[in-house]
Amino acid sequence: MDTFWRSGENFASYAKQGLKWAVSQAAPLRRVHVGNDLYLHDGAAYASGGHLANTKVDGHTYAGGQQQYLMRNVDFQGGISGGAWSMVHVGNIGDVPASSPGTETSPAITVVDTPKVRIEKPYVALQDGGKRFDLRVPRPLFDAEQTVGPLFDVTLEDARDFTRVRVVREDEPVSRIQEALDDGKDVVLAPGIFYLDVTIKIRTPNQVILGVGLASLVAPSDGSPCIHVAPSVAGVHIAGIMLEASEKDTNMPSPDMPATLLEWGDEGVIDAGQKESPGALFDVFCRVGGATIGRRDAIAVDTMMRLHSGNIVGDNLWLWRADHAELGPSEEANYPNISTIFWQTEKNEYRVETGIEVFGDDVTMYGLAVEHANGHQTVWSGDRGVVHFYQNEFPYGVLRSYGESDFRGFLLKDHVKEHDLYSPGIYSNFRNDNVVVSTAIEHPESPFITIHNPFTVKLDNNGGIDSIVNDKGGAAHIKGIPIRMPLGAPTASTTF
Repeated sequence: MDTFWRSGENFASYAKQGLKWAVSQAAPLRRVHVGNDLYLHDGAAYASGGHLANTKVDGHTYAGGQQQYLMRNVDFQGGISGGAWSMVHVGNIGDVPASSPGTETSPAITVVDTPKVRIEKPYVALQDGGKRFDLRVPRPLFDAEQTVGPLFDVTLEDARDFTRVRVVREDEPVSRIQEALDDGKDVVLAPGIFYLDVTIKIRTPNQVILGVGLASLVAPSDGSPCIHVAPSVAGVHIAGIMLEASEKDTNMPSPDMPATLLEWGDEGVIDAGQKESPGALFDVFCRVGGATIGRRDAIAVDTMMRLHSGNIVGDNLWLWRADHAELGPSEEANYPNISTIFWQTEKNEYRVETGIEVFGDDVTMYGLAVEHANGHQTVWSGDRGVVHFYQNEFPYGVLRSYGESDFRGFLLKDHVKEHDLYSPGIYSNFRNDNVVVSTAIEHPESPFITIHNPFTVKLDNNGGIDSIVNDKGGAAHIKGIPIRMPLGAPTASTTF
């Protein structure tokens, strides 16, 4: 069963046997009322993480063998149990477990009682007995009473009539997307694949682009991004969209900026954003490679996502450089001992130099996963950033020189003074060589930088990770055993 690339939203389930949602990344469950038990696993079936948000569960929640999970604004009426490595609770109520550092055999429990900001994902609702649609856009909330627990209060949402919303299908000219945005409308993308020849540009405050059914935007072939949000444009919401790299056209000139899939703001332009009207990304997934759409050495970006502006909220982002891909016609698998039906990505295929770069101040993430970039995975330059839950895998098909280059799973730049990083898990699976990364997370020394419950795991194969944070912590060289920082570890600016 494929446990990726699916979502469930805006429904209630009262089945006596409960609701089973045994999925992994890019498969959120949102705005749901579960009238019985909730199962986030399916026995011994594979499930490597997930995102549960704005939900009420009347019964018990069973996490089972889920490796890691972010649960935000959930009412656990009947409690929750299970999990393998990391369970992160943000703004939850009910029978929420107590914080715990975790062990080799039990997950770390990380609890953030009251988040500073809350924004829920836009959605489409039927009105007047099914006669018309509204685009519902929840407002940002900052009051502690409203940032905790599930919230289904429609009075805290803007209702936008579909006379000012354009629905675009994949069989229509993609130019209709830009035309609608330039006319001040919001855009809803129907399920499908949209091949872009130019970047979609958002220049109007508070606009929404909402994808339904995991609508996919394939980037222009010149390396320019799928979407560019202009600087100083507040309140933009981008939600429910897959951004996919295309095969680069080598006959076209290079773009003015590094090749990306999403660019928010402009390089070198100082844009603090607006605290009271933050930009927001919900269920936005980036994919570089994986499908048979061209030459593997020509499908590439420099950085999957670059956030130059400040006061942006990200809610469930998975930025994935494909570790495997569909086989071409009559093509045989390169590592049949791993899989006979997929091609295993080599280091010069589907190249991504950096997963995400964050330049803006006051950027908040609720669920960030970055996997397999060829260099640093995440580079964070802005101040006062907060990341609730971080999951990362280093690239698989690299050589020993990768570790010798001091690439990091999460890198805070030297000038950063303030940052909170909750429960980062950094994993290795070096397939081709004895690669050793000296430390997973690196940050400057500052009393206002705090790393909560960090850990590393060697998933399989060769080498491993020698330390967790700033050369502190044990080495992850044994398959499947999480290595955690002990309580009270002697590092000035990092707590565990």
